[in-house]
Amino acid sequence: MDEDSFNSKKNKIVSVGHIALDYIFNVEKFPEPNTSIQIPSARKYYGGAACNVAVGVAKLGLSSGIVSCVGYDFKNSGYERYLKNFGVDISQIYHSEEEETPKAWIFTDKDNNQITFFLWGAAKHYKELNPPLFGSEIVHLATGDPKFNVKCAEKAKKNNILVSFDPGQDLPLYDKETMEKVIENTNFLFMNKHEFERILKLLNTNLESLMNKVDVLVVTHGKDGSIIYTKDEEIKIPSIKAKKVVDPTGAGDSYRAGFLTGYVRGYNLKECGLIGSCVASFVIEKKGCQTNLPSWDDVVERLKREGYVLEF
Repeated sequence: MDEDSFNSKKNKIVSVGHIALDYIFNVEKFPEPNTSIQIPSARKYYGGAACNVAVGVAKLGLSSGIVSCVGYDFKNSGYERYLKNFGVDISQIYHSEEEETPKAWIFTDKDNNQITFFLWGAAKHYKELNPPLFGSEIVHLATGDPKFNVKCAEKAKKNNILVSFDPGQDLPLYDKETMEKVIENTNFLFMNKHEFERILKLLNTNLESLMNKVDVLVVTHGKDGSIIYTKDEEIKIPSIKAKKVVDPTGAGDSYRAGFLTGYVRGYNLKECGLIGSCVASFVIEKKGCQTNLPSWDDVVERLKREGYVLEF
């Protein structure tokens, strides 16, 4: 990876962070220490928060790229061919010959609480990389290396590119200084309600002060929808009903893909939230973060059935 811009056509949205192979399990409850529980048969899914967003954006019809680190097993996993088929620009992926592609073992209980065990693998190489020029409208920073995310945020901001940031379950990897450096270069900040509480505590701040640093804050509340904050308003977004709820894994990433796609397409913040909520409603209908990602037409049609008409 070098500092050259991407080789393919200009990508509207570039995601930075993990490409991972996911193993997802639903359990009645999490085991107590020093005990065991039975799990269903294991199945591999394509995941990684950044790549979930990149594929979601591509499925919704925008050009999409990803900056990530993968291992020697990436090609044979089928993931590379899969991304190429979707048209995701993978020209800025670093390939390690010594490490495995990152992997996640994700356990969800009956109340949709999750515990994830993550194999870092090739992701240790982020610290050796320089950010590319991006050449996109938005750079979305997802779970990955905090210091690399700082460098990407600073470079994007310097080049007048909008920055979206979702620390996700990597929040414990950030110290106060590193988090502040990313946020001071962030336009869109995404998190769920639990992460929102933790980030306020980490930064020793409040909502009002946080909104002096970012343009838009989006806090998701699961089945209770989401809230979009700006300096001037608070917009409540309902959840869009799914046909059935099978697995919440990847719902947050798909919301971000929908929201950012809507923004690039010119929709207002409320419409962006509805688009994000609608994309998430598809993803939770099947197991796997990318298994049931919708097309743009799918989103428009479901929103219409729910009484929301997108004007263009």
